[in-house]
Amino acid sequence: MAQQVFSVQSALSVREAFDRCIDLRRVNEWDRGVTTPRRLTGEGQAVGSTYEVTVTGFDGQPATVVYELLEVEAPHRFVMEGINDTFRAYDVLTFTSNDRGCELHYDAQLELLGSPPPMTDDDLDSLFASVAAVPQQGLSTFLNP
Repeated sequence: MAQQVFSVQSALSVREAFDRCIDLRRVNEWDRGVTTPRRLTGEGQAVGSTYEVTVTGFDGQPATVVYELLEVEAPHRFVMEGINDTFRAYDVLTFTSNDRGCELHYDAQLELLGSPPPMTDDDLDSLFASVAAVPQQGLSTFLNP
């Protein structure tokens, strides 16, 4: 399993930043590796809400991933899990207030599925560092409109 952790400072309040991020229909606004996000089920900010997105797979081809909100502690934290045949993504987003607005702490984990997996753990670690840099950069802009 690979893991990347980063923080993003925002001039927005905790509530504003949380509301922007938990609406996964907007994930393509901060992660250019994601296209065509859409809600499948649920009320958006409710546990159990599901979203379908398209990402670039390990083979370079479009791949569908279904994300589910597993935990929601509005407006401070939510956990989402995305699964397809190749991988499982587990992301925890935590928002804390500070004197400049708020800070988002993002903890992303990626686990390969299948046998044999599409790459080695070392290759995944290396790849995931560059993959996680995309939403980190995107969130810096998205949370500072």
